[in-house]
Amino acid sequence: MRIAIAVTGTVLLLAGVSAAAAGLGAFDAFGAVSGRPLLDPALVRFAADTGWFLPSAAGAAELLALAGQLWLVLQVRTLVHKRWPDLDAETRVRARHAGEDLGRDVRSLPGVEDVRLRLTGTADRPRLLLDVSCTGDTLVGEVYGELGAGPVERYRRAVGMPGLPVVVRFRPLVERKRPRRRRPQPETA
Repeated sequence: MRIAIAVTGTVLLLAGVSAAAAGLGAFDAFGAVSGRPLLDPALVRFAADTGWFLPSAAGAAELLALAGQLWLVLQVRTLVHKRWPDLDAETRVRARHAGEDLGRDVRSLPGVEDVRLRLTGTADRPRLLLDVSCTGDTLVGEVYGELGAGPVERYRRAVGMPGLPVVVRFRPLVERKRPRRRRPQPETA
């Protein structure tokens, strides 16, 4: 979907830049493009002779604008539900307490250094996101098996959602090398 939106945006941007360039006379080497009227005279006569053309064109433009606004609202709604799940307060409290236990249980697995979890989605379609940071020599398959067998099932029962989908993302732990501070050397004269 993102590729289609990017292509559409690029095409519209190029069309706008081309129209602006034509209006400013950039294409006058091929003929006087900037001196001609914006709309073809036949189209202007047709619009003047028919009473339905301009209202139907305006209606089509409004429907297109409405579709774009609805799409934007759905995108914002999806973004909001990723950050703040659409769940009742009691479920959120249970999820917070169960999340602390889940985090502690996952960190105790061999090779796991850190875990971040987030309950997202709507009341109809919630899901749990787990970002698990592991050391480089960790067997991810074993960690994944232990997650599903123990901690994740306990979390599902504690929250009261036995069919809760869980998305697990494993990330390698990257050790950051800290630059060594150099001690200033005394100046010698």
